Amino acid sequence: MATCESEQLFKTDSLVDTKIHVGGLGMDYGYPENSKRSKDKSKTKLWKLYFQENGRNLTMVKLPTFGKLVRVGLPNSLRGEIWEAASGAMYLRFANPGVYHEILEKYKDQASLSTEEIEKDLNRSLPEYPGYQSTEGINRLRRVLTAYAWKNPELGYCQAMNIVVSALLIYTTEEQAFWILHILVDRMCPGYYSTNMYGALLDQITFEQLVEKTMPLLWSHFKKTNVELSVACLPWFLSLYINSMPLEFAVRVLDILFMEGPRILFQIGLAILKINGEELLQTRDDGAFLDILKNFFHYIGQLEDNGRHTKLTKFNEVMLTAYREFSLVTEELVIELRSQNQLKVGAGIESFTKRTVIRHLDDMATFNKEEIGILYDKFFAALYYANHEVGGKPESKMDRETFGSMLASMTSWARKVPVNDSPDEHAARDVRNSFLDRLYNVFIADAPDHLVDFQHAVLGMSEILHGDLMSHMDWFFNLYDEDRDGILRSNDIINMSKELYWLLSILKDTDIAWDAVTSLVVHSCEQSDIAKGDQPDEATLTHRLADLTMTADGESFHGRIKQLQNALLADIVDITLPSFRMVVLTNESLEMLFDHGFTNSFKLVKSAADRQKSLGRELFENLFADGQKLAKDAPKLHSPISKQKSTASLNSSPSGSPSSGRLRASSTASMRPGDQTNEELEVDTLMDEWVHFDV
Repeated sequence: MATCESEQLFKTDSLVDTKIHVGGLGMDYGYPENSKRSKDKSKTKLWKLYFQENGRNLTMVKLPTFGKLVRVGLPNSLRGEIWEAASGAMYLRFANPGVYHEILEKYKDQASLSTEEIEKDLNRSLPEYPGYQSTEGINRLRRVLTAYAWKNPELGYCQAMNIVVSALLIYTTEEQAFWILHILVDRMCPGYYSTNMYGALLDQITFEQLVEKTMPLLWSHFKKTNVELSVACLPWFLSLYINSMPLEFAVRVLDILFMEGPRILFQIGLAILKINGEELLQTRDDGAFLDILKNFFHYIGQLEDNGRHTKLTKFNEVMLTAYREFSLVTEELVIELRSQNQLKVGAGIESFTKRTVIRHLDDMATFNKEEIGILYDKFFAALYYANHEVGGKPESKMDRETFGSMLASMTSWARKVPVNDSPDEHAARDVRNSFLDRLYNVFIADAPDHLVDFQHAVLGMSEILHGDLMSHMDWFFNLYDEDRDGILRSNDIINMSKELYWLLSILKDTDIAWDAVTSLVVHSCEQSDIAKGDQPDEATLTHRLADLTMTADGESFHGRIKQLQNALLADIVDITLPSFRMVVLTNESLEMLFDHGFTNSFKLVKSAADRQKSLGRELFENLFADGQKLAKDAPKLHSPISKQKSTASLNSSPSGSPSSGRLRASSTASMRPGDQTNEELEVDTLMDEWVHFDV
């Protein structure tokens, strides 16, 4: 329990200092907020009184006074512990003792893509704070981010995590920051810190709808002038205001976020727009819009007269406006709006990703825009489902198995053969796999990692789908010329005959298929003899053909494949590409297969099922991952303070309301004002000034 600062408040004073001060970087490098100006000492005394009456750390009961004390701002020394207690991270930390250090030890000196990305961002994390100009601060940040990346490898590390953790570490230990980050990423702000920022984009749309609902005049102005709210407001959510406000006020936002949940992010955003509404109505472009908000944040700590002979900062004005005028933004409303916009965001992310990938292709081959879009869907759908079957992280390149799945979505012959003990099915499965292996090797011909990326898929499919008879004959010749010497030998012809027999059996029927491949075998021997200077007579050709047809009549698929395997063992066949063309053109079925039959076996169209999968793929990835995590986590945390739905109108400013009186009465009884010093009463007066109702 020595890791809880509240325990240190009750250590018996003696000549020997037995207190163990465990905390964040602020203990050595100072805090963003001036302790004297923020009345740290007085706030600490009030918290000590609260702990005495209501318990502390794991045993603390969160009464309405708890929320009041949090909203006025936490003392620096207790901020980390209260963040833990309010968010629930403290319970995770105590339920998983030593896990953080075990992860660091287990993966010591190991590297991953996440650790490489972390290294790039370490020096960009609050560089203005002295602690991050030192090796100690950077090392703490590195360890927390690395530990989380190893604990949650599906997510790993994403930009903006470093900003949030760097703020946490000023007030918390590494282990505390690690578990608070867990709560933030998995529970409070799911999808914010991912490669596509799904959660932040979803909340941005939700925020825009709230602006339209609560400030229609301002929203109408933004639409008329094409001012994009997301230009300024998306970073607010992504960095939890840490990168927008001065740090001393940003941590005040975190105080309330950990207590009340993400709805406060919306309320504060709406309040900022409301306070600056008059100026924002004069803007005509994004530049002016950003300048107004940047200037507001610069002076957010400035004191202003509120008309009641009390000076409050602009930040307190923001909080007053957030609570008074936007109390309609409840947790239930946020959840409802999020659910309404999920499909929209999922489709938008995938559409953007798709356009980006296609735009960056070096060569679109001969595909038009629609075809390349369908091919993109087939390629990445196969990748997506293949990776999730094995619990892997989505990649951009496919292996042989995934390549087969992509082809199976376009043609029937690539689909898996049922597994049973039938000799025919066993033979068909072997031939199918052999043909797919051959195709895969052609697609990865110049790939150093022997994987198929989208560019390789485009070029490979273009040769299949957009060639003519001559180019297809060349393509099939090269498919079986494994040693790339420009000659097909006996074994190459055997392999071709078996696989073409299997292919034609599926596309046409077995009799036509057998006629075609026997013609291929016999005329390949003929062309080989001619190339050697021999002139085979008609009797020799008839004899070779009879050997194949007589022994194969009535045979099963397995039997005919076996017969083809033995067909050329007694002959040495060597044919070049011109000779191969002659062989193909002697048989109508082979000519039709190479001209259009093989091409037409592919259906490059988007089915209804494909459209549905494409729309929901990114959405499913995020929601399913979040659902898995939530299912494993502890029961959902409830807000420490009772929530009441406000029935006041949006623009009302309730003062002296009944709930205001209840909060004051409760607070007065709890705080024993008769025992307070003048400084403590000053703090209590300030709290009463801007918090007029129970949340």
